Amino acid sequence: MNEPPSQRRPAARRRTPVEPVAVEPHRCTPTEQRRLLGASPFFAGLSDAELAQAAASFRQANYRAGEVIHRAGDPAARLSIVVAGQVKIARPTSGGQDVLLAIIGPDEHFGSLLELGDATYRDDASAHTDCCVLWTSAEAFHALLLRYPAAAMATLALVAARLRAAQETIEQLSAYPVDRRVAATLLALADRMGREEDGAILIDTVLSRQDLADMTGATVETVSRVLSDFRRAGLVDSGRRWIAVRDRARLSELARRGA
Repeated sequence: MNEPPSQRRPAARRRTPVEPVAVEPHRCTPTEQRRLLGASPFFAGLSDAELAQAAASFRQANYRAGEVIHRAGDPAARLSIVVAGQVKIARPTSGGQDVLLAIIGPDEHFGSLLELGDATYRDDASAHTDCCVLWTSAEAFHALLLRYPAAAMATLALVAARLRAAQETIEQLSAYPVDRRVAATLLALADRMGREEDGAILIDTVLSRQDLADMTGATVETVSRVLSDFRRAGLVDSGRRWIAVRDRARLSELARRGA
């Protein structure tokens, strides 16, 4: 590997700035459960007393890194919220190549139910790191929607937002060149999982070239070439299983207009 330019991190820094995530099994306190539910798009409009009642409909589960949580095609029976750790969401394709849709972290939700428009799960979900989640069943969630009109309205808005996001993903994968798709994906990850470090935005999760290829519908070789181009242009810095955005403005311009 060539020595990075002097304005970037020294080569020794390339080992990995992302700390491994280890989540010990634990139980959420009632206060933590209310906070998590209040931060979710479904229950943000509920009062503290209502959140306490809604929390009684949720259970906890712990998973080890790599463990499957559910498979695409299974009956959509659980809606889950991440308490700690990270979960990987991937969609199988007819060609046999999974498209990695997202890596989600604490306070974010995944899974689906009939009330969200899905009789079966559309995607695979697996533990990207050790993780702990809160989950509720289809029956319990249905009862919550009947009890709390604000949650029902929020669910309708979320279904509409999911449809828009799906349309945008289809457009991006079918129409955008690879460098533009990679730029847009890195920006989205930086927004959701980034933290400031050494004058850059470090995407704070283990992220392999294969992960990024799966998220952008490209090959590993193409993604590696694009990242090399981005590094030479000073847009990103990267090493084994980590990436940092160094020039957000120029990367955003590339994501909007292409090279």
